[in-house]
Amino acid sequence: MKEKVYNLLSNIYSSINKSSGPGLDSEMIAGYNAARSKPGSKHICHAPFSNMYFNVHGDCAPCWLTFLEPDSYPAKSVHDIWFGEKLQTLRTHLKKYDLTHKCNVCLKNLQTGNFTSVLARAYDVNEIREYPTMLELEVSNTCNLECVMCIGELSSSIRKNREKLPPLKSPYDKKFAEQLEEFIPHLKELRFNGGEPFLIDLVFTLFEKVEKLNPKLKIVIATNGTTVNNKVKNWLSRLNIHINFSLDSLTPEIYETIRVNAKFNRVIEHFHFFKEYTKSNNRVMCVMVNPMRNNWHEMPEFIRFVNKHNVNIWFNTIHRPADWAIWSLPHSELKNVYNVLHETRFSKVETANSLAAYNQGIYNNLVNVQIKNWLREAEERERQQIPETETIDEDEAKKIMEKNMTDFIYAGFNEGEEQKKHRIEQLFKKLEQIHQLLKERNGEINFYRSVFQTPADILYTTLDSKSVNALVENFEIHMLQQSPH
Repeated sequence: MKEKVYNLLSNIYSSINKSSGPGLDSEMIAGYNAARSKPGSKHICHAPFSNMYFNVHGDCAPCWLTFLEPDSYPAKSVHDIWFGEKLQTLRTHLKKYDLTHKCNVCLKNLQTGNFTSVLARAYDVNEIREYPTMLELEVSNTCNLECVMCIGELSSSIRKNREKLPPLKSPYDKKFAEQLEEFIPHLKELRFNGGEPFLIDLVFTLFEKVEKLNPKLKIVIATNGTTVNNKVKNWLSRLNIHINFSLDSLTPEIYETIRVNAKFNRVIEHFHFFKEYTKSNNRVMCVMVNPMRNNWHEMPEFIRFVNKHNVNIWFNTIHRPADWAIWSLPHSELKNVYNVLHETRFSKVETANSLAAYNQGIYNNLVNVQIKNWLREAEERERQQIPETETIDEDEAKKIMEKNMTDFIYAGFNEGEEQKKHRIEQLFKKLEQIHQLLKERNGEINFYRSVFQTPADILYTTLDSKSVNALVENFEIHMLQQSPH
């Protein structure tokens, strides 16, 4: 029945919208539109027309996947970034359904039919006006936890204790808060991401701006659940705050292994506090889970947990570190993960309402789309039988990596020959920029030997979603300690 309805909707929207773009034919776009919350939208993505995402470095992009040579604060004002050439160029491309400019991750998900993971869908709720209707802010990396899957870029504790690096100075200041006064009255939603927003002074400064300029504004806080004090409770009572609550295990020992410095029992107390707060005030709460090697077996129980408490769930994708990530498991182990999760069944009582059904849909996408794709990719990796690092030199590693990336692009993107050649050329150019900058900062290094064994899809996503400078810093943290100089 669901398949018939989906096909009917696809046919309807195909007849309405014959739009196509590089690597996207009209049927593919129609199928995606049928799965959207705003299927009749003339824009394939609302983000560049409605959103500004500022990361901890001051860089600004429409979403977290498009930080490719972005404008930055304070080099440019918030006003000049929003009305500037770079965002306007991206808007022009997307009006033509051209995702090849900066949106390759969403393009890949569209082409593989993984519509649930298309980040663009998250911005369908945004109205398109002269000013942005949403802001997403990472104003500081201040955080009290050292989660195993996180990095110092998003946690001051990791940067200090694990990476042994000096504090990351936030570019955001009093002037930034003042510049946002122009934008806050136009907003429909304001999101604060990590570090831990409830530990960041500027977050509370911006709360004051909101209370003065747009007191009913929807604010979404991504919290690790460790901080609930009188200051937090006071602002919860004054503003329209919604909660994204990170919780990676329902087992104390596993949770505390992942969320280093956190105490499970205290965090669960805070979960119940936020659940009651959101329920009493008609707010939304979503549990954010990171499926990894040591907690994947708990994912069915998480569905039962959120359905019991009548809150939403979302599964994040962990790409690194590889030894914690599910995608990097050997094929035989990944097959067991898939089989166990795929064979899980939920009773009618456990999925009795629309929210519960939605949560099960998120679970089904995790298992039957994402993990199933990883299983296929793991089989392909093992078939290729890549040589051990010790047996090859830097030049050979570069050749292997370039071949793998070329094969990935030719197999993974449904577009013309010239577009694929251009994509490959830009990718290799970016890799060489990273290589040269690493050499300038650190001397001779075995850069390509350190990255050539990374699965092509993971390496491509990493390179495609960050600026050169951000990638250099990440590679220095994760690669130089292991790479011979």
